[in-house]
Amino acid sequence: MGVLARRDFRWVFAGLVTSMLGDASLLLMPAILAKTLTGSNSAAGLVLLFFTVPMVFAPLLGVVIDRVDRRRLLIVSCLVSAVAVSPLALVSGRSTAWLVYPVATGMGLSYTVIFSALAGLLKAMLPAGELAGANALLTSSRQGLRLLGPLLGVALYAGVGLWSVVVFDVLTFVVAAGCFAMLAPVPRPPRRAWVSLRVEVGAGARHLWREPVLRGAMACLSLFFLVAGATESLIFAVIEALGRGPEFTAFTSVALGVGAVGCGLASARLVARFGEPAMVGAGVFLYGLAIGLWLVPAEAVMVGAMALAGAGLTLSGVAMRTLLQRRSPDEVMGRVSTAYDAVAGAGQLVSVGAGALLALWVDYRVLVAAVSVVCLLAPLINLQSKAVRLVKNHPS
Repeated sequence: MGVLARRDFRWVFAGLVTSMLGDASLLLMPAILAKTLTGSNSAAGLVLLFFTVPMVFAPLLGVVIDRVDRRRLLIVSCLVSAVAVSPLALVSGRSTAWLVYPVATGMGLSYTVIFSALAGLLKAMLPAGELAGANALLTSSRQGLRLLGPLLGVALYAGVGLWSVVVFDVLTFVVAAGCFAMLAPVPRPPRRAWVSLRVEVGAGARHLWREPVLRGAMACLSLFFLVAGATESLIFAVIEALGRGPEFTAFTSVALGVGAVGCGLASARLVARFGEPAMVGAGVFLYGLAIGLWLVPAEAVMVGAMALAGAGLTLSGVAMRTLLQRRSPDEVMGRVSTAYDAVAGAGQLVSVGAGALLALWVDYRVLVAAVSVVCLLAPLINLQSKAVRLVKNHPS
């Protein structure tokens, strides 16, 4: 992609790919440990609950992101993240299984800060016409590392031990911090006079509501977030029904990565052709179709469904991140991004918690069907809106 011709973006790409490889290797470990040590699908699903907690409070972080040097913030965030994941190496049995939850919270905090700061950094660094390409490359790379990361993590875990996976992730964060240190200084976003904490924290949410195009896309994604988190518990039940153990999630994650890479290579062109709002809805629809295929009791179908889910997640993610950057002023970019994360986090908190509890009493097939139907219908909110047609015909 042409965006790689830019020196600073190459350093951003190198840093993120390095840290994301470590994250992908470690990502499944908390859930696998929770399932293995407790034998509970709900305990494994609750890992995502703790991962999403920081997203609910993300607007508070957005105020800071919009008032500091984003390059330095990325460096500090990577180094703090290296420390935050370290306690996972201490998990050795059922008595220490609780450590997976604070580590998951730290991972969620790291994700929120790094990617919200990155959104503003890219907006300041790149022309508007290159944002979709940059987001497509980064998103498909992040998802595509599921091809290697989970297998590497499981291999290290089985062959050397849990500590080796943790150390690897720590080292990748340190390398990423070094890459971000190589970036040329980027001007801080313009500062407005401080009004009040309530006004400053709510600036991002107000912008999402007042901008019609963003409001329509957020309505679609809000429904998606309200149900999608339930799949974190349900996937273990589906895999168990197939006669497989929790380690099979490494292979489903690989399939997710294949779909993400395939769609990521085309997502920038799709966004340019059809507009960001339409592609947000299309991605959610593909995800709903994929979850519906979980009801087919065949391993091959399950793997194919995960590839389709990866395509849907990548398409909607690239489209939404690009839409946020194009339709938000630089001085509130951090708060807009964190407000989006807060909506995502709140929805996932509800769906993960509800999914973990309902999985104890309701047949998993009923829950899978419900998630699928909601995701298939949610895009109607956005696809029928005037905003979609406007952006398709007159891209911002």
